[in-house]
Amino acid sequence: MKVLILNSGSGSRLKEITKDKPKCLVELYNGETILERQLRLLSKHGFRKFVITTGPFEEKIRGKLKGNFDDLDVTYVQNEKYRETNYIYSMYLAGPQLNDDILLLHGDLVFDEPLIEKISSREVKNVGLIDKDLSLPEKDFKALVVGDRIARISVDLWGDGVFAFMPLYKLERDKFAIWLKEIDVFIRRGNVSVYAEEALNEILQRLHLGYFDYSGHCCREIDTMEDLLEVNEEIRRYDEDEAS
Repeated sequence: MKVLILNSGSGSRLKEITKDKPKCLVELYNGETILERQLRLLSKHGFRKFVITTGPFEEKIRGKLKGNFDDLDVTYVQNEKYRETNYIYSMYLAGPQLNDDILLLHGDLVFDEPLIEKISSREVKNVGLIDKDLSLPEKDFKALVVGDRIARISVDLWGDGVFAFMPLYKLERDKFAIWLKEIDVFIRRGNVSVYAEEALNEILQRLHLGYFDYSGHCCREIDTMEDLLEVNEEIRRYDEDEAS
């Protein structure tokens, strides 16, 4: 299995903090960067192969990881068109490296270790993450669940059967290949600035994507300074509980 981490964005909403570095290198409460936390927890639970997409700061990412994670197999894929494209284009560029089962996550995602321990189980496959207890976010992803499947993913979903969604997927190779094929269709049509979930929605009926309910766990994206402060407090509590 390979882990695909999407780090091509500029992180402009964090303003001064990310003016000269990618969002994944923002430090958390303990001095560890978001990316270092991701790699530490994922590698601890058996993930050894990583594909990291990059944008304007690839050398800084390489420099941060050099000497700290040399035992991991890390491949970098740079999206030189990061200013005018979304991560759907980064996934398209990374496609040739993704001939395996895939764990996909965004580079600003912060999670607790027990969640990764559960997701690493062989029994967990072909899922996206939802939280059935969390209030629906205004501007973030939500998922429409029908039965035991995810029927649609969008920021504009509301109503019955809609839950907060976190862009972390665990997909078998053949399932992910279907998504990549649809992404290729989007790119050839010039749809390079939409979310990759737009392509995913086109093939969800064939994909049969299940869900993993992460209620009770920390799993959050950091988009703003407020997010960073809240996440730091949340993961500090989780980490202290794990250590006690």
